[in-house]
Parts: sequence; C-alpha cells; structure tokens
Amino acid sequence: MFNLNFSIKSTLANRTLAGVRTSFVMTAVLLLFCAASCKEDENEPKNEPEDKTVPVTDVTLSSATTTVAGTPLTLAATVEPATATNKTIVWSVKAANGTGATIADSVLTVSTAGNVVVAATIAKGVAAGEDFTKDFTIIVTPALPVVVETPMRYIENDRIKLGIDLNLGGAVTFLSDNDNGGKNMINSFDWGRQIQMSYYSGPWPYIGPNGETPADNWAGLGWNPIQSGDAGGHRSTVTAFEMRGQNAMFVRCIPMQWPHTAGVPGDCEFECLYTLEDNVITMEATIVNNRSDKTQYRACSQEMPAVYTNGPWYNLVTYLGDQPFSGQPVTNIVTRNDGKGCPWVHFYTPENWVALLDGNGKGIGVFQPEVMTFNGGFHPGDALKGFGGAKDGQTGHIAPVGTQILDANIRWTYKTAFILGTLNDIRSYAQKHWQAVTPPEWTFQNSRQNWYYQGDASDTGFPIEDMLDIRFKKNASLVSPVTFWKAADAPVLEIEGAFETASKQITLAIEIQPVGKSDFTDWLNWSEGDQNAETERQQKAIQFPAMPPLILSETIQADGVNRVYSINPATSPDYKNVNKSLKFTFSEDGSAKIKRIKLL
Repeated sequence: MFNLNFSIKSTLANRTLAGVRTSFVMTAVLLLFCAASCKEDENEPKNEPEDKTVPVTDVTLSSATTTVAGTPLTLAATVEPATATNKTIVWSVKAANGTGATIADSVLTVSTAGNVVVAATIAKGVAAGEDFTKDFTIIVTPALPVVVETPMRYIENDRIKLGIDLNLGGAVTFLSDNDNGGKNMINSFDWGRQIQMSYYSGPWPYIGPNGETPADNWAGLGWNPIQSGDAGGHRSTVTAFEMRGQNAMFVRCIPMQWPHTAGVPGDCEFECLYTLEDNVITMEATIVNNRSDKTQYRACSQEMPAVYTNGPWYNLVTYLGDQPFSGQPVTNIVTRNDGKGCPWVHFYTPENWVALLDGNGKGIGVFQPEVMTFNGGFHPGDALKGFGGAKDGQTGHIAPVGTQILDANIRWTYKTAFILGTLNDIRSYAQKHWQAVTPPEWTFQNSRQNWYYQGDASDTGFPIEDMLDIRFKKNASLVSPVTFWKAADAPVLEIEGAFETASKQITLAIEIQPVGKSDFTDWLNWSEGDQNAETERQQKAIQFPAMPPLILSETIQADGVNRVYSINPATSPDYKNVNKSLKFTFSEDGSAKIKRIKLL
C-alpha cells in the first residue's frame, strides 16, 4: 500500500529545497546587482548642498564723499539687492596717501588734507567662499583757516627784520634793512605777490576734486598751488609753526590752487625754514606732494621762489656775459625812464644772482646756486618807478627759474639766499657761495639733478635710486639744466648707463648749446600793449644773434649692459669757448638706466 504520509513529506521537502535554491539564487542575483549599482554610484559626482546665498551686486556710498581734516566721518553705504544674504560691511583704509587716515568702528579719522581710498568689504558677499569688495575715494579738505589775530612772526638782528604772515601760509610779507631806512620792501597788493613758494604742473587746466573749474584767465597755469592763498581770496592753512632759536623759524602749510576762485586746497604740503645771519636770509623751501593723480606730467618752469618788492626797488641788475666773477661790469636790465619792466623779461646769468635796487643803490639780491635763468621786471612801468607801499599795485619782481618734474609723491627742496645791501654786498656774497662745478658732473643717486625730458619719455618716478630709469620713444630727449662750462676744460663727455633697444644699438644725437650773444641781453616773456615779443626778437637778432647748437652723432651698444661711453666733442672745430647745456635725442624706441653724465 502506498504510504501517503511519506509521499506528502517528500513532496513538501522537495518543494522546500527547491524554494531554498530559488531564494538563494534570487538573493545572489540581488547582491550582484547591488554591487554593480554601488560601483556605478562611486563614479558619479555626489550632490553637494545647494548654495542658497543671494549675492551682493553693488554697494553705494550713502555717507559724505568729502570731509574736513580733523573731523571724524562715519562711513555708511547701501547694499544691493536688499535681499542679499550677507550685508554687513567692514570698512578699511586701502590707501591713506599721506593723510594719516585710520578707521575704527566705521568712523574715518584723517589728520591731513588729501585723498583717502577706503574699502567696503562684505564677507561671503558673493558666495559662500567669496567676499564682495568695493573701493571709494574720500576727499579730505583742510580745516577751515583760523584767522590769527596777531599773525605776524619775526626774526631780526640789529640790522635786518623778516616777517611772515601765518594767515597767508607763512609767506614773507615784511623785510627791512636799518641800513636803508628800515622800511618794508615786500609788496602785498594781492595774494599772488609777497616772497612765497609757488609750483607748476599738469593737467592743463586743473579740475578740482569736486569738479571745480579754474577762472578762465588763470586756466593755462594748470596745477598751481601757492603759499598765500588763491585768486578768489581763500587763505592757505598753516598746520605747523615753530621758532628755532633766535634767528630761524619753520612753517608748514597746505597751499591753495591759485587759478581757482572757489577755494581748492593743494594736494600737497609746503615746508619752509627761514634763517637770518648778518645781512642774509636763507629760505629752505620744500614741497611734499600727496597727489592721487599719479601721471608723470612734463617738466615745468618753477619759481625758486617768486619775490615782489615795493615800488622804490625798481632797478633790476645782474651780470650778463660769459666771464663770471672776473670783474666784468653788470647790466641794468630795468632802470628809471627806460620804458622797460612790464612784461617780465628772462635772461641768462652765469653768476646766479639778480638784484632790485632803489635810487640809493641799495636793495635786495636773490642768489640761487642751482639756477642761471631768471625772470624779472617792474609793473606797470616808468610812471610808478621809485615810490609806493605794500598795498600799492606797482612792484618789482625777481624769480630764479628752474625746470623740474613734480612727481605725485615727490619731496623736493631748494635753498635760496636773499642778500640785503649794496650791489657790491650782493655780488660778493654770490661769488663767495658760487657752487657751479666746472666742468659739470651729474650723478643720479637720489634725484634727477634738474635734468628732464622732452617728447614721449618718462622715468620710474620718485624716489630716484642710483639712476635715471627711463622709457622713451623715438626722437624723445633727455635735457640738462642750464649751466656753465668752458670747452677747453672739458674735451670729453662721459655717459655711464645701460641702454636697451630691439636692434641692440642706438644713435644718440648730442646737442651742445654754446653761450652766444643772445645770452648777453634780456628777452620779453610775453607780448603786452606796445611790447611785442616777436618784434623784439627780430629787432635784437642782428645785434644779439643766437648761437646754433653743436650736434654730434654717436652710435652705441644698447644690449642692456652697463657701460661707460666716452664721446669727444673736442674733435669738432665748433666745440669752443663757453657752453651752457646738453641734450640727448634717441634714434628709436627703447630704455636706459643712466647713472652719471660727466664732462672732463
């Protein structure tokens, strides 16, 4: 008989085994599938958390863009869009530009006028790992001048008395000599006179930091800060004054831009040290530039300084010739009833001095050891020569004139002496202190030594360190200051430097300017009334012809290696007598690192 129970158990067992096998197979398949899937996932990029930052698109300054030196300014700005995730601004000073600017808790404090660049930074303002930053320029003007009730400060001895006015930037408004009556010699008809510092640079015209435009009649002067004040009657601001013993005083001021009538302060400082010894006042004048405009503008004529006397001092005297301090007679450039004096005239004097004398032959001499070119004259003309006071319009004028590049950050100092007394007193002092190096040598260790550029050329700017590092285009020139040397004393010209051009060589056109008969007279600076500069030039050309320059050509290596190049102008029969300047013109684009130039 068939065992039904066994048959059922067998069947169930077989089914169970089959199920286990089926389950095992399915499990294995699933495991293999998962393993494959996991390997595929490892090769796919993982999903990072989404950056939901709403980025900052702009920041607009809502606080003032100008402030006054010494007055705190709380900085504030509007963040766009308003829905930006991060909007907290942290302020910092990016460029103080000599103003002494600091920021604490969003409050800007500045001690000196100038332009300050501040930065507004928002952490994670653009994205989780990127900040937003924007810069702003804050214009800082000087504190309003406080009119000093007793502004005059003096140094004096038993003969000479010098006075400066602290309400006019420390300009000289009083100078007297007890040996000549003790009357004030200095004219103050307006704030463009006195004895004061004045400088010139670009651009032309100069537009103020808030868009101020100059008066039309002064626009051609460009950037022109002066010590006293501006043409609109705004005073310069004295920021420091001190007596230095009994015979010296120091003053620092923020000047005003003369061509502007709206009150535009200079983005610079003037420092001046006046020292009195016997019958001589020494003026040590320094300009410290803090300009935000970093352009290297062309060199300009600089007054070192401008001197304006009262009407009694009208006789303009100097030596015109090519034999300095050899007992040669002087020339009366302007005297009584000669129809001369206005417009101003310019002239070359190798003795470095000019005097304004009164009818008694006494007055003031100006000695500038670096300069042999001067301006001078008497305004307005013959009818008012010989009389007038400090507030009268008639005035005598002297200005030593040098040519100088004024870099945006330059600190430049000159020293000029004022000698009171007779013509003999003045000329004797000049001879004793004459510093002309003959033959001349220029070593560019820490300054340009009064050299400058014409055409498309510039250097690396102030400070000058061991060389003139120049970039130039074809036909640009390097020009010397006006000086004095005898050809017989200097047969050789040496240049030490490294020149570099694409062709590995360069031709220098070397222009040597002789002193000629045109240097033995004066020339009008401009035309006015019946005084015409061009007519005068034509009339004087016969009696005082100009000497043509001697031009030499020298081809030198220009592979960037420093060398000493010797040039022999004495091989030319036209190199003779007395000379006054050099000029090097470059034949092609290139660069040069010039360490020294020497005549020997």
